[in-house]
Amino acid sequence: MHNYNVDHKYKFQTRIGNWFEEWELDETKKKDYLKNRQNGQLASIVKDTKTNFSLRLASLSFPQDDYVHFGFHLMLQNLKTQGFLSIDIQERLKIGEEAYNITTAQTSQPTVRSVFVIIPYTKEPNYYGDDILHYGQHFRIVANPRISNNKTFYLHSLPQTPTRCAKISRKQEVCAIESDVFNTVWKLEYADPKIRFEMEGQPVRSDDTVLIKHSFTQHWLASDDIIYQNDFGREREVFVHSYQCLNKTQNLIAEKEGRTTIDIPLRNQEPQNLWKFQVAKNKSEQFDESVMDDNRNVKNLMIRVKQQITGKGAYGLRGLTKIFMEMDQNNNGVVEYNDFKWGLRNFGLNLSEDETKMIFQTFDKNGNGKIEFNEFLDAFRSQMNEKRLYYVQRAYASIEQRAGKVTLETMGRLINVKEHPDVLKGYKTERQVFQDFVSNWNKSNPDKVIQFQEFGEFYQDVSSSVQQDETFEAILKKSWNL
Repeated sequence: MHNYNVDHKYKFQTRIGNWFEEWELDETKKKDYLKNRQNGQLASIVKDTKTNFSLRLASLSFPQDDYVHFGFHLMLQNLKTQGFLSIDIQERLKIGEEAYNITTAQTSQPTVRSVFVIIPYTKEPNYYGDDILHYGQHFRIVANPRISNNKTFYLHSLPQTPTRCAKISRKQEVCAIESDVFNTVWKLEYADPKIRFEMEGQPVRSDDTVLIKHSFTQHWLASDDIIYQNDFGREREVFVHSYQCLNKTQNLIAEKEGRTTIDIPLRNQEPQNLWKFQVAKNKSEQFDESVMDDNRNVKNLMIRVKQQITGKGAYGLRGLTKIFMEMDQNNNGVVEYNDFKWGLRNFGLNLSEDETKMIFQTFDKNGNGKIEFNEFLDAFRSQMNEKRLYYVQRAYASIEQRAGKVTLETMGRLINVKEHPDVLKGYKTERQVFQDFVSNWNKSNPDKVIQFQEFGEFYQDVSSSVQQDETFEAILKKSWNL
């Protein structure tokens, strides 16, 4: 008699064993897959949706004075990693309560995951009588409410144990939890130990370099060059650990002369413990965040798309332009809906089907199912001001003078990536910056002469993705040795 309980070795097309049940199971899986894909419930779609939402633009508070106030939306940058404190709402930690991982991440703009809110610790009286944060005053750090459907997640830490510690460094773990326990309370200390005692009780300035001390364990918040791989890429681990210099500080002499006492620390701390605030530099960076999440009209949707393009870096808009140009096999500047949809997806803009159709129909004025992609891209382009145009003209003249002609080959030989702002800040390697530049030119013939108009159009796209004049100026001056 045939044994129907053997391990499944064949597909249902081979009529052996319970082939009919296998066929039924295969059909059911296909139906479930198609249903989940149509409803946007596939694991990959859900993951991309959460990732894109976490990277949406967020508002920063614009200070009316030089101080940090309670309620401020701000970013915290670590001086060692140069990354910003960020929450990963997709990585839930396996502990008893709802908790999510915290890292430091490189970002070119304030995002939903990298903007936090400073709130007071309400279980003790405010002895200062104002809403300004002071050194030594207890407070809490809260994740942006948009990241979690208006839930409140506090920056939290617990004493280190063999089973509860940071995943890689094994130091004191830091995460975001919903419980408002005392383990979520922090206080600031002045970075310079020589005047730290005197600064106690003084208001915190928004440009101060500070230490963030965990009130329960009395150790400082830290981040180091410890790679932490997650859905957003290679980020840096965050934990609580006090790094102090081992240099001699002449404490005994200072105590003998009466300049200090034994209970005042004099050792400097390492950069792993140093943090700086980033608030809005102009009023335009503070805005109503509800507009970013309202996709009921095209205007708000286009604002979100523009911020995602800008978030790709200096070559963001240029990269999208190159994708559409490569799709344009007829060189007529026209794309159909399917090409438009997949062009956006290949670039990394994972919009929903309805959102993509809404944008496409806005630019499909004739209703023939085709749009001119340059008309769509022009919605994100901005004219260069005189200062930016001046540096573009200087760059083109410099290349032409040194190489005799401007081609992709001569630009590849002359470009200086060592001093590029992204390399100096540690965001990218020299090789990555070089590849970004070369790959965003749509040139099959590297020896073909590039006229100034084409050169200017390239840098107009770059200019549209770079908000600060100083950054755009630095890119051109450092790249072409101006």
